[in-house]
Amino acid sequence: MPKKETKGGKYRGRIGALLITPAFITQFIFGWFPIGVAFIVAFQKFYLFKNVYVGFDNFLYFLQNNPMTIITFRNTLYYTGLSLALTFLVPILVAIFLMEMRKGVIRAMMILWFIPVASMAGIIIWKWFYDVQYGLFNGILKSLSLPTLRWLDDPRIAMLCMVLPGLIMYGPGLIYIASLQGIPDELYEAAELEGAGFWRKIWSITLPRLRPIIAMWLILSIIIWFQVFDFPYIMTGGGPVYATRSVVIYMYDLAFGSFHYGKGTALSIMLFLVIMVLVVIQRKYFKENIDV
Repeated sequence: MPKKETKGGKYRGRIGALLITPAFITQFIFGWFPIGVAFIVAFQKFYLFKNVYVGFDNFLYFLQNNPMTIITFRNTLYYTGLSLALTFLVPILVAIFLMEMRKGVIRAMMILWFIPVASMAGIIIWKWFYDVQYGLFNGILKSLSLPTLRWLDDPRIAMLCMVLPGLIMYGPGLIYIASLQGIPDELYEAAELEGAGFWRKIWSITLPRLRPIIAMWLILSIIIWFQVFDFPYIMTGGGPVYATRSVVIYMYDLAFGSFHYGKGTALSIMLFLVIMVLVVIQRKYFKENIDV
């Protein structure tokens, strides 16, 4: 027979419900409620005091021969790909090679990675570095008698220039090093007894043990980079010639520049669906289990 709930159990349950109520209300006000409103606004020609239901017209605006939709999604995908190649994969390799160095070097690198970097201030500083006339990088090139570059003013390399600061300002290297230090030394010693070399140990022991961390950061990185706004908006404003205009900048211009709130919200839902599809694919084909 089921046990009767004691008076103390009921009391603890009520206290627990009381404690989580503020968090539940906050999540509803700032999380679920805005999402619900967004799905309503996306199907309307939205004004502050008068709204007109337009069905799927806001979505069709982006799907029916809208070149800016193609440009912004292509730029966002390009930015995400560059970021994955440079600021996601490189810290993994750096962390692995650092573990082969002396303990003092590892501690120094962990301190450098741990030092917080103010994102907005860092973006402004890097923008000054890229300045064509007075920037640090062109100053170095001039001192070496080398031709200067247009950096952010060049559509061919503007996107790359925006991604490069992420090597310093964004890098989960500290987490990778902490995870690597948790791998038992006995695994490497056993592998060495079996004749495994450096690269074999990385492939068979290190990477499988890092797999859960890599999978987690991959999901977070895709979500963050597909919603990039601050870097292109501050550094280039989406230029030159729309070369760095992201989906979120396009969304911002529609909603707060042209006051097309319905179209801007519809575009945000489309971006949400694209991100969800990518996350589902990642979860399906990049498992987090450790097969060692």
